[in-house]
Amino acid sequence: MSFLVVAAETERVAMAEGIRVLLIDDDADFIQLNSIILAVEGFQVITASSYGEGLEKASKERPAVVVMNVIVENSDQGFSLARDIHYELGDSVPVIMLSSVEMDTGYTFKPEDHPDYFPVHCFIEKPVSPTLLIEEITKAIS
Repeated sequence: MSFLVVAAETERVAMAEGIRVLLIDDDADFIQLNSIILAVEGFQVITASSYGEGLEKASKERPAVVVMNVIVENSDQGFSLARDIHYELGDSVPVIMLSSVEMDTGYTFKPEDHPDYFPVHCFIEKPVSPTLLIEEITKAIS
């Protein structure tokens, strides 16, 4: 591996070092896998698997970014939770929303069309690659 590649990799991980990411999803496998991936990248990962736990941890832990699923506890509570987190933490904490709705229904969420209803930085279609998730988190916090 060349010096430039090692230097670029070191800089990328250093940028993420200690940045707090709150992952909210009721899929334990998704949480476990992405917690490992983000931790390897240098992020400090906080997890929650329900609406109440997600809101509590957002308020208490004050993450730099929230990554969450539209579906929380088998319903679309993710929208309400995103709004509650937005009201609690304000615009300074971006919310990245994950969804498989487009794949299932063809409907595309566009937060720019409905910023009050969708107070999120962006929507990412599931399944999401680790590379894309890391890129979107990095964009959201920069």
